[in-house]
Amino acid sequence: MDTKELLRRLGSRVRALREQRAWSQEDLARRADRHFTYIGRIERGEQNVTVEVLLEISAALETRPEDLLAEGHPLLAQWRVTAADVVEAVSHGFRAQVDVKGKLAELMLYRELSNLRQANRIKRVEWHDADGKPDFTLQIGDKTVVVECKNVRSLTPNASPSSPIKVELQKTRNSKDGTPTRGYSVDHFQVLSACLFNRTGQWRFLHIASRQLRRRPNDPQRLLIMQLVPAAAADSWRDNILDAIKDARQ
Repeated sequence: MDTKELLRRLGSRVRALREQRAWSQEDLARRADRHFTYIGRIERGEQNVTVEVLLEISAALETRPEDLLAEGHPLLAQWRVTAADVVEAVSHGFRAQVDVKGKLAELMLYRELSNLRQANRIKRVEWHDADGKPDFTLQIGDKTVVVECKNVRSLTPNASPSSPIKVELQKTRNSKDGTPTRGYSVDHFQVLSACLFNRTGQWRFLHIASRQLRRRPNDPQRLLIMQLVPAAAADSWRDNILDAIKDARQ
């Protein structure tokens, strides 16, 4: 990256963060102890800056110097925030952390599946994000495989570290007509990928064919809500998702 592009990026980030705070250039200049015309030149990418100035402006904007220089995701630009802002917001909400970890588990699994696709072990990978849709649909040869991704449950505050690992199999919402349909039928998906992060601190998965999961005693066509998960591959739980897919086809 050349200096011109770096200054353009810096100026764009400074302007976005200033406008997010509803500050004028004069407001930012006063907080950074600089003249507003100097701030204007920075925002237009016309002003080279020293490390000292970068530190002063980042301190005024209450962000990190590296956040002013980072390329940034388009979503951050749309929201006019930094990655640090998002992390701070998530850290203040338990429900937000649960939701983000759920989506991170999907991301980590998607990367594993993409590696298999690049190795020609999987023909196509679709990552869905819509009510009523599975997390992933895979195409292997001429067959379609539906995969559901779930985080195992965290330990409760007073639980022993050796407590059994469990994964909860319920949909996020009931049906739109209000009927209680959060439970999964046996054939809703073919493979469950359980992420062990909440118990091991590692984005590692164990996979199992859904037909090998425990079913409700009073309704054998539905899966039991709480399923036990081993700490390592055992019985029908597999390290490799392709092995679980093979189990599902037998």
